[in-house]
Order: sequence, then structure tokens, then C-alpha cells
Amino acid sequence: MNVAAEKPAIRVRHLWHRFGAYDVLRDVSFDVGHGEIFGFIGPNGAGKTTTIRVMSTLLEPMAGRVEVCGYDVSIDQDEVRRLIGYMPDHAGVYDRITVREYLEFFADAYGVSSGGKNYAVVEAVLELTDLDKLESKLVATMSKGMKQRLQLGRILLHDPKVLILDEPASDLDPRARIEMRDLLMELRSMGKTVFLSSHILTELADVCTSVAILERGKMVVSGPITEIAERLARAREGVHVGDAARTPSVVKRTLRLRVLATENVVRAALADAPFVTGVGPGPGGSLAVGFTGDDLAVADIVKRLVDAKVPVCGVEPERNELERIFLEVTKGDLQ
Repeated sequence: MNVAAEKPAIRVRHLWHRFGAYDVLRDVSFDVGHGEIFGFIGPNGAGKTTTIRVMSTLLEPMAGRVEVCGYDVSIDQDEVRRLIGYMPDHAGVYDRITVREYLEFFADAYGVSSGGKNYAVVEAVLELTDLDKLESKLVATMSKGMKQRLQLGRILLHDPKVLILDEPASDLDPRARIEMRDLLMELRSMGKTVFLSSHILTELADVCTSVAILERGKMVVSGPITEIAERLARAREGVHVGDAARTPSVVKRTLRLRVLATENVVRAALADAPFVTGVGPGPGGSLAVGFTGDDLAVADIVKRLVDAKVPVCGVEPERNELERIFLEVTKGDLQ
């Protein structure tokens, strides 16, 4: 039986954990599908790292069950550790060796180096993480962003199916953040499941397919971002959950346009579009077009502008949907 094919990449059910008399996690449940980049969101102290430590077999759950590809983290620890690559927040590195020596050391530790002589896997990881030009560089002389890449390379050596990353872009500069994001997208295209913890929403909005939001140790909401937005829109309009299947999506979105035309010309071109709710000035000289619908509506807006001979220079869907969801479902309470 192929366990991985029948079970989610990660399944958490009714997870509780306590430090002393304090409940850090309270009845947390969620699923992560195979091939997803799953964002685990919450303020500092919400319980994200505790959840990750349980998932990574470093902490025993006090109650509940956590599975990775069908294997229980409390019972099948060896199987789980073969399946995951865990990158903790602020992990240390060995400073007085080179990048290649660092990876070769861990390739030997993982037993993937063919008797300590054939380091083909190290070559592959160096190329994937774009560290091949730095292989002779001392780790101590590397930037924080390059050290994060090296940490990611280390956990890829044994070819894990599931990557569990705790704040991987913490303290990185803008370029290093972008490079890390692009690397995560490439790993997903290779079939990896990426579980990504962060409290920086802009870091997650462009890459995550689904999210879970944790506050004060409790799960607030989880699922695909678009589905969460639709559920919240229905709730705002008082639509009963049971009516969801026969209720059309009414999610309000904003499109930022850069066009070589005035606001009035764009408004006239979109006047007959029933899903367009308004046109107004946007940031940086752009125009903001409010609309309801999905990506087909975006394509329709662009087509109407082109048909009206409006020169379109740029189209950017609003990026703060995740921020809106977070502010709507959380209360801002501190533990």
C-alpha cells in the first residue's frame, strides 16, 4: 500500500501541548496536501514553533495525533525523519569549514555519499541552491541569506518529500527574500511539499497555495486562500454555510492597472462590465479597479481595455488579500 498516495502530506488532529500550567496549543487540527506551499501564520507566541517541533519529532504531543504521509510522529519517528527536512529558525552552522565541506559532512551523516567518496548528491544540491560558485568559501564569511541557502541545502541532501521551514526568511534583506521565495517555488515544481511558518504576510502571499492561521494556541481558520476569502465574504453578507454550494462567489478584489490613458477613459471602457465595482486612483500613479470574481474577470477587464484601444502597460492583482484575511479572523490578543 502506498501510504503517501492515500494520506495528506501532513495531518494534524486535536493537537494539545502544555508547558507547566500553560496551554500552548489547544485542539489544533489542519491538513496539508501533497505539493502545496502551506503557510503557517500567527503572531509571535501563537504556538507555531511548538507545532513544528511536534511535527518534526522533537517534541511529544500531550494529546492529539500528527501524521506525515500517514506515519505517526510519536510512533514512526524514524520513518517521519526520513520523509522530512526540518530547518529551524536561527539554526547554527559550522563556521570554520567551506560550503562544500559542510554539505559533504552532512551527506556522510545522512548516509547518502556512497561510502564517503561519491558526492554526486552534494553537486546536485550545490547547483539547485545556486551555491556552486561559493563551494570553496568559508561559511563564516557568508551573508545571512547565503547561510540560509546553505541550511536549506543541508536538509535537501536526503531528498525529503516534506520540507518544514520555521521562519526561513527571518532577518534577510529584500534580495535574499526574493531569492528564497524563488527557490521555494522551484522546490514545489519538483514535487516537494513545503510547510512554511512565518508572521510576515507579504512573504507568504505570493507563494502559498493554502494557509492556517493560529492565535493564542488555537486554530482560527485553514484552507486555500481563495476559499477562505469566499467563506468570509459569505459570512459578511449573512449567507448560511449550508447555502454556500448554491451561492455565487461575491469576493471583492482590486486590480492595479498601469495604462496610458486617463481614469475617465478606463471608466468608460469598463462601464458595461457588471462585475466592475469602481475605478479610481491607485498607488504610484496606477489605477485601482474594483471587481468581483476570479481570474477570468481579470482577463475580461484586460480584454475590454484592449478592445477599447487603451494601452495597458501593467496588470497587478491586489497582493494584500492575505493581510485582509488575517486582520478579519484574528483579534490581536497576546498570550
